[in-house]
Amino acid sequence: MAKNDKILEHQNVNGVMLSLKVDGRNSSPKSRQFTISYATNKEKKATWPMTSLCIAILVNILALSYVRISLTILAVIIIVLSFLIFFWVTHSVQSEILLVIPTVGIQSSVKYVVGREDYFVPWSSIDDVIINEVIKMSRVLYFLTLLVKGNCESNQEYESTKLIPLFKYTKPRLVMLESIYSELQELLTEQIDGAGDTGDN
Repeated sequence: MAKNDKILEHQNVNGVMLSLKVDGRNSSPKSRQFTISYATNKEKKATWPMTSLCIAILVNILALSYVRISLTILAVIIIVLSFLIFFWVTHSVQSEILLVIPTVGIQSSVKYVVGREDYFVPWSSIDDVIINEVIKMSRVLYFLTLLVKGNCESNQEYESTKLIPLFKYTKPRLVMLESIYSELQELLTEQIDGAGDTGDN
């Protein structure tokens, strides 16, 4: 049984309304699931790529019925349209989910129209969580980023740090990221303090 709280709605960097939900499970009170998805009342605006794709297909069908073209060109048009439909179905992001289970790990998931992609980081490999500032195309973007410990391949004595950006497809604004960041830091520090107390005893 999960307790579901919608805690924040805000626009992302592209002006699309996002909804942040935090799920805390009764069976594991320390675990958290952060879900960022497109707000239900704004989903129609997010479906404009599908509408434009349908219009493009209809226009091409009408053009084919009135214009005489060779079979080679017709085959190329069909292949391109098929590729566009396949790309839209497999790469249209619906939501991004971050599941945090202290002492076990953090799983980042991207849910597409068809299927999902998961990435898991063990708890022992997590060094810290930061909000990273990135300048892209004359815009300042913020990403919630995991700092993950890993051994250098060339020299095993030194550890390298890997950066794993989270919520990179939905692109929430800083307000939403700060809300997630504060809870993640609380979970991380609780585990560090708990491990320190156990070591003292």
